[in-house]
Amino acid sequence: MAEEKVQLPKITAGLIGPQAKFLSYGLSLVSHGDPVVYMQQDQPEVEIILGTEPGTRIMVKLVSHERKKECTEYCLIRCMGDKFLFLIRPPLPGFYKFQIYALLKDEAGPQMLNVYNYLIHCPGSFEDKPFPKQYPLWKNGCYLEEPINLPKGIKDPMVRYKVFIPNANDVQVKVGEEWNPLQQTDPGMFEGLVDFSTSYAPGSKAKLNVKFVGNNYNTLLEYSL
Repeated sequence: MAEEKVQLPKITAGLIGPQAKFLSYGLSLVSHGDPVVYMQQDQPEVEIILGTEPGTRIMVKLVSHERKKECTEYCLIRCMGDKFLFLIRPPLPGFYKFQIYALLKDEAGPQMLNVYNYLIHCPGSFEDKPFPKQYPLWKNGCYLEEPINLPKGIKDPMVRYKVFIPNANDVQVKVGEEWNPLQQTDPGMFEGLVDFSTSYAPGSKAKLNVKFVGNNYNTLLEYSL
């Protein structure tokens, strides 16, 4: 669908694009300089990359414009150095407001400030595939290579995990009550095969649990089975 044929919705002036703190926070647009993003008919997802200052805290919201409904579970946040990568997979055709919030490392919270807003147009309709739930510690420099989804009714019982988690001492995937250790292959990089052959009750979870210091594990990601 050509960009010029897409009629944009009425949006309050100044809502799309950089907001008050964008420049003073040292943020930069790495992938998409235009605040209006047009996806193609056959394009199920888009990745937006934001450059930040070291230690910047980030959160996002993805909101369906037509349905007035938040659907942030369709955005996967990943980090590469001081860049945040937002993989967005809209669940239905239409317009989506993608809102980015930030707070510098040395600024008091807990409220983050809206720093940039995109308007995304998705013309295509694809399979409903939300990403795993991401807990706050996940946004501290982590990157998930696979799996970004666990499909319903897993056909292959062995699922490969590969994830980068800086400063992690141990990483385990807990499926139901079973703990599956991942092996460290490089500093911060953990990978391995996890057995999903057991039939799990509806609503069961697979959790990526990480130990940084001491004996306690923190959940960073949570998949619905």
